[in-house]
Amino acid sequence: MIKHIILKLLIISLLIISVGCSNTSNKVVQKGIELQNIDFMNTIESTANRDKLPNTKSGGISTGLYNENGAIEKELHFNYDKSDSIKKYISIGNLIDADRVYKLILFVDYKQEVFKVDDRPAAIDFTFKLKAGETTEIPFELPKLETGIHDILFVIVKSPDNKSLDEEYRKRTDLNHLLFIRFSVSIESDTVKETVNYNEFGIIEKNDMLDGLFVSEKDNFKRWLTQKVKKNENINFYIRAGNNSNKETKEYAVINLFDWIQEDVVNDRKVIFLKVNNKEFAKVNSEFVVDVKEPGVYDLTTILVSNPYQKLDIYNRGAETGVRVGVTVE
Repeated sequence: MIKHIILKLLIISLLIISVGCSNTSNKVVQKGIELQNIDFMNTIESTANRDKLPNTKSGGISTGLYNENGAIEKELHFNYDKSDSIKKYISIGNLIDADRVYKLILFVDYKQEVFKVDDRPAAIDFTFKLKAGETTEIPFELPKLETGIHDILFVIVKSPDNKSLDEEYRKRTDLNHLLFIRFSVSIESDTVKETVNYNEFGIIEKNDMLDGLFVSEKDNFKRWLTQKVKKNENINFYIRAGNNSNKETKEYAVINLFDWIQEDVVNDRKVIFLKVNNKEFAKVNSEFVVDVKEPGVYDLTTILVSNPYQKLDIYNRGAETGVRVGVTVE
């Protein structure tokens, strides 16, 4: 009788394991984060040989953009007809001695958009885990685009599951917790369809202290690591974008993310544009409502995208971020 019971329990356990590991599922929930399956139907030759990856190897990650034939994209501007589907592959190599979770999100013309991975329904992000030393090639398809030139920015988030408020961890996120895959496409025309108003918000100050992005809680240059707010309260902070380079002027698009969802920068605008002369910086008092379902730790990140609405190459495709600020919502 006891042996019979043990045998039944063993069979039930095996059935549970079998169901949980089934390849028919594209997702699994781990520590509250929904991880997507990286066993894709559409594939190219493995890019696991890191020497074949063309872009960055920052923070133990290699990235690359590939076409449907598995060849590296050497150019960063592409021309398409309006009827064309835009499909490519992003290669991500986890070149560290530990497993790590990643999140992939898309911005088209500096606004967050859904996109398709493989033959799956379009979604706002794609979150997955790579084992130590593992590389994956993610097949994606862009949403349909209108006639004109478009700026395509994929953001790769390292460890979106890490909600630590440790100050040393937050300091280490400065400049290196995101990676970017950026390219431009023209759909039958190079015309910029959007109306771009530069310096509509904020003020310009004469100062050569800053080149690029700096985000602070107060109107100063003190590093901002953590913050406490209540649900449905406003969070206020300062974004500075500087030009201390050899360029006469620099043009930027500014984006805010709150737990990897795009939020307002100022006055209900999801993106603002800045033009900064040499030895100047633009200062913007940013604000949005913390509208979340439950208390917890959320990540606030600002992204500065250089040279908006231009045909991109390896020299003008820059994008950067600052500290990943840990916001405790009470």
